[in-house]
Amino acid sequence: MIKNIEVQNFRCFEHLKVSSFEKINLISGKNNVGKTALLEALFLNTVPRPDTIFLLRQIRRESSKFRKALPENTWTYFFFEEDKNSALKIDATLENASSKKIEVFVDESVQNLEDTYEQDNGDDDNEKLMSLFSGSESVKSVMHLKTKINDGETFETLIISSAKGIIARDIKVPDIKNAFFIPSFLRVASRELAEEFDKARLKEKDNELLRAFQVIDSSIIGVESLSIGEGNLWVKREGKKRLPLSLFGDGINRIADIILRIVNNENSILLIDEIENGIHHSNHAAFWGIIYRLAKELNVQIFATTHSLEMIKAFIKAGADHENMAAHFELTKHLKTGKIIAIKRDLDTLEYGISHDKEVRGE
Repeated sequence: MIKNIEVQNFRCFEHLKVSSFEKINLISGKNNVGKTALLEALFLNTVPRPDTIFLLRQIRRESSKFRKALPENTWTYFFFEEDKNSALKIDATLENASSKKIEVFVDESVQNLEDTYEQDNGDDDNEKLMSLFSGSESVKSVMHLKTKINDGETFETLIISSAKGIIARDIKVPDIKNAFFIPSFLRVASRELAEEFDKARLKEKDNELLRAFQVIDSSIIGVESLSIGEGNLWVKREGKKRLPLSLFGDGINRIADIILRIVNNENSILLIDEIENGIHHSNHAAFWGIIYRLAKELNVQIFATTHSLEMIKAFIKAGADHENMAAHFELTKHLKTGKIIAIKRDLDTLEYGISHDKEVRGE
């Protein structure tokens, strides 16, 4: 579990420290103070891999056409005020006092890229890469992603950008895949949800999804996966025919994604952007109750952002049955320096602030 994080030169953060995370963490704040960026920093530190970098570009909806036209700007928006001359760093302290340090910098020297591959034994993969990106006009920038765990061995990945495409080359990378990011807008494919449901069935956890659906609609009496076509989840309502989940709203599909990510990934980290999306405020407390219980049972650390005061109130209400398990963090700008800071509140302090009309959701 992540306890503390320090972020430098990443997205909107020149320098941010956040301390004393709990099992469940709810993050609020005004627009453009870095709620999503904090989730991204946590994700990149937990899973420092090329596919994480690619997903973060997708989450930000960075245009592939723009990247092809200006490949030298592929990585620009990862850095504070687009300063690619300084490395971005994300350092985390974990609950067992271990640490993980991430450093990312961009090299726009083609010659340096060639030197890197010459030092890497000249194997067949390197020859293919050098063939693909041959020519001084081809390679425009190389992102170096370095990871150091407990001040020990350093792992490194190269991600190469050119007008021809992006390709990753693992010099040595840790095999860490225990974190999952659920964006605010992305609806997961029906086939993927069906596969995750089948995994939950093998763990005897599929009933957890039915429980969550019944929070939204008490008439739902069954959920099952069928392999007709590409595979889908089907929902059975009392007295009604089965319908594919894809015909239901974004909220119930999002709940399916969240619950299945938790039950299928014990001892992991789940990051959820704008957790309230698609969920009616009257269902918030019951939904949080399920999340609290599952996170505790399966040792899953949750980080979620919200703009909703109703969601924050429900977070407090559900947390009353789970002592010392949750915390709220408000991201805001320091009045004097203008830098983004994080203010932590336990649930009692948060409830007091709300009851006395203190600003806690950032609106």
